[in-house]
Amino acid sequence: MSDLIPIESVNAIEVFTGNGLDDLLARIRAEAVTLVPDLTTVASRKEIASQAYKVARSKTAIDDAGKALVADLKKQTGDIDAARKKARDTLDALRDEVRKPLTDWEAEQERIERERIEAEERAKAEAEAQRIADLERREAELRAKEEAIRAAEEAERKRVAAEQAEAARIEREAQLQREAEERAKREAQEAIARAEREASAAKEQAARDAAASEAREKAAAEKAKRDQEEAVRQAEQKAQHEAEQRERARLAAEEKEKADAKRKADEEARQAQNKAHRRRINIAAVEALTAEGIDAEAAKAVVTAIALGKIPAVSIKY
Repeated sequence: MSDLIPIESVNAIEVFTGNGLDDLLARIRAEAVTLVPDLTTVASRKEIASQAYKVARSKTAIDDAGKALVADLKKQTGDIDAARKKARDTLDALRDEVRKPLTDWEAEQERIERERIEAEERAKAEAEAQRIADLERREAELRAKEEAIRAAEEAERKRVAAEQAEAARIEREAQLQREAEERAKREAQEAIARAEREASAAKEQAARDAAASEAREKAAAEKAKRDQEEAVRQAEQKAQHEAEQRERARLAAEEKEKADAKRKADEEARQAQNKAHRRRINIAAVEALTAEGIDAEAAKAVVTAIALGKIPAVSIKY
């Protein structure tokens, strides 16, 4: 590595008297700035550092020569020290000027590396935020599925309970009908027995009174027969009327129950049909989005968000 100037040729007397120093500094500068900075290669960057080092070596040589001159020429120490300082300051500035492209390049590289690290940290933070958002979305979907299962189970429980209640109601009405028929039958039999007892008593009374009046006995017998027939007829009519009333009440209640059950079944069928219709449209929307290149899971999430009204100014026509 050659110096910018032949250091061994530096003559302190010539340098530090007259314009010798300015001429020498000008020669050093002329040599130093001949290098064209090229920061794109390692070799060029090393050459810049080497050139700055040569400037520093020139400064040291001149300064050392000045020191030697000061030692020999005590009377000129003030001027020489001022010249030494000028040489140091000038060459320090020149060194910094020569090295500035490399210094600026190193600062730029530090800035690039700092921004790269900051970008990596931002990317990591965004990825973590996305991971947390995906986890929350999957948890929300799982809760929705669990809620749908619970709703289906509750609907099935209500349906079974309704069927059991309907069966119990029919059995209860049938039991009431049987009891009413048996009660009407007993009342009719009791009325017939009562009429027979009354007829028998009347017949006995007529026999006791036969001696008094044969005509009265005949009339009493006929009356007793009519009373017996009337009592039987009234008892049968009463029992039949009560049975008919109970049957009409049972039929009315059964019709009401059937109508309520039909309305409920029609509503559930309508809801199921509407749900199936909406599901078909949602599936078609997801298929259309995936046909446009959108990921299937993302397409499902988009359609679900629109169906739930979470996307402003966007809706699905069902």
